[in-house]
Amino acid sequence: NFYLFLSGFVDLTLHDQVHLLECAWLEILMVGLIWRSVDFPGKLSFAPNLLLDKNQGRCVEGLVEIFDMLVTTATRFRMMRLRGEEFICLKSIILLNSGVYTFLSSTLESLEDTDHIHLILDKIIDTLVHFMAKTGLSLQQQQRRLAQLLLILSHIRHMSNKGMEHLYSMKCKNVVPLYDLLLEMLDAHRMHSPKEKCVTQEEDSRSPLTAAPTTSPCLQPYYVNREETTLQNTL
Repeated sequence: NFYLFLSGFVDLTLHDQVHLLECAWLEILMVGLIWRSVDFPGKLSFAPNLLLDKNQGRCVEGLVEIFDMLVTTATRFRMMRLRGEEFICLKSIILLNSGVYTFLSSTLESLEDTDHIHLILDKIIDTLVHFMAKTGLSLQQQQRRLAQLLLILSHIRHMSNKGMEHLYSMKCKNVVPLYDLLLEMLDAHRMHSPKEKCVTQEEDSRSPLTAAPTTSPCLQPYYVNREETTLQNTL
C-alpha cells in the first residue's frame, strides 16, 4: 500500500487510481522481488522464508526465462549499489507511468487527469535527482545514473508482460489454483488488451496442445500473499 503515501496519488480520481494499479501491479510486485533479492546473488527472495535458486525455479513451469531476467536485473541493482530512496522513486515512477500512455499499453480506457499525473511524475524525478546530488556525484555522473535507472524500467515492463502471459497460461491450463484477487487483476488486464481474448476452459480442453498433462512433477503451489511493507534504507 505504498501508493497511499505517494504524494498526490490519493488526490486522483478513483477511476485513475484503479486504472494505474491495474496497469502496473505486476511490475510493482516484480521490482519489489528484485529489490529483496539484491543481497542474494543468483537467487530470488519471494518472502523471508522462501528463497529460490535457478534449479528450484526449474520446478515451476515457465519460470526459468523470467527467473533469469529477474536475477539479471537484481545483479544490475547490486552493481549500481541502488539505494532505498532510489528504489522507492523507481517504484513510484512505475506506478504512475504504466497507465499514462494508453497507446503503448493497449488499454481501452483513458485517464481522467493525465496532466496531474505528469506533474506528480515530474516531482518524483526531481526527488530522484535530488537524492543523487546528495551523494556527492558530479552533474555528469547524476545524468548518467538517472539514464541507467530509467533504462531498467523498460526491462521490468518486458518481464511484466512475460509474467502476465505466464500467469494467464497457468489460469487457462488450470495448473494451480489462483487467488480471486489475482484472477480479478488478470481479467482486468485482459479487458485492457483488445487484441487478446480469454480462452475458455472448454476451448482449452479441446486444444491438442493441452490434451496432455503439463504440470511438472516437482511443481509446488508457491504463493506470495503480500508484498513487504518495510524497506531497508541502504543495501
